[in-house]
This record gives sequence, structure tokens and C-alpha cells, in this order.
Amino acid sequence: MAFLSDRDRQTLAEMFRDLKFPVHLELFINPDQEWSQHAQGILSEVVGLMPDLLHLETYHLEKNRLLAALYGVTAVPCIILRDKNEDDSGIRIIGIPAGYEFAVLVEDILDVSTGRNRLREKSLHYIRNLERDITMQVFVTPT
Repeated sequence: MAFLSDRDRQTLAEMFRDLKFPVHLELFINPDQEWSQHAQGILSEVVGLMPDLLHLETYHLEKNRLLAALYGVTAVPCIILRDKNEDDSGIRIIGIPAGYEFAVLVEDILDVSTGRNRLREKSLHYIRNLERDITMQVFVTPT
């Protein structure tokens, strides 16, 4: 089953021309769950557009509990983005990357690959001076 239309593939291929460095996507799934299967299908198609720069590794949540715990994964499907050095970017996308969430995935891939940061200097200064780690969650919902 194809998840991306030919037009979507063409648009993404054009956008991905801006990729500078590899991005590693780690996907935690439950293979018996339909949403996990869809997420894996979508990501496989996306990665297939730029196989030299985009890499996908899929993990079964139950069989990879230790790795999931290291990443803080508690729900599936869960996508983790790692940078060119395979360092954890801290970005997590939980749920199927479709609709509005698909645009978020694409922007995150571009940001991780290019090292782009869209935060204002004042925000960066605040974050750098935090005394402990925090979790920031952004929820994307349909209008």
C-alpha cells in the first residue's frame, strides 16, 4: 500500500534537497497495531526518497524494552530523530505522522539535518541556563 502520492513524493524530494547531513529515524512499534504499521509504511516511503541521508531503524517495543526505556518511549508508534553523529536530538513524535503531524515530521527532519534552530536568542539563553532537564511537549491536533 502506497502512503504518499506521486505529487507528495516529488514535493518531498525537492524539500529534501536542502538536507545537509544524515538523519537517523528510530521507530518503536507494536507490529500488531494498525497505527504502527501505517507509521512504518509512511517512514519507509519517506526514507526511500533520500536513502543516502535518511536512515530508518524499526524496533518492536516489547522486544526492545531496554532501548525503549533508555529513550523514554512509553507509547507507540514513537519516532526518535538522531543527528549526523547519531546523537539523540530530543525530538519525539508519538502517533502516526499523518495530516498536520506529517508536516511536523518533515520540518523536524530538515531541522536536524541542517542544524537549524528556530528559537530566539532569549529562549536559547533561558534553556541553556536551566539547572535541570525538562520535558517540553507540543501537541498537534486538527483544527
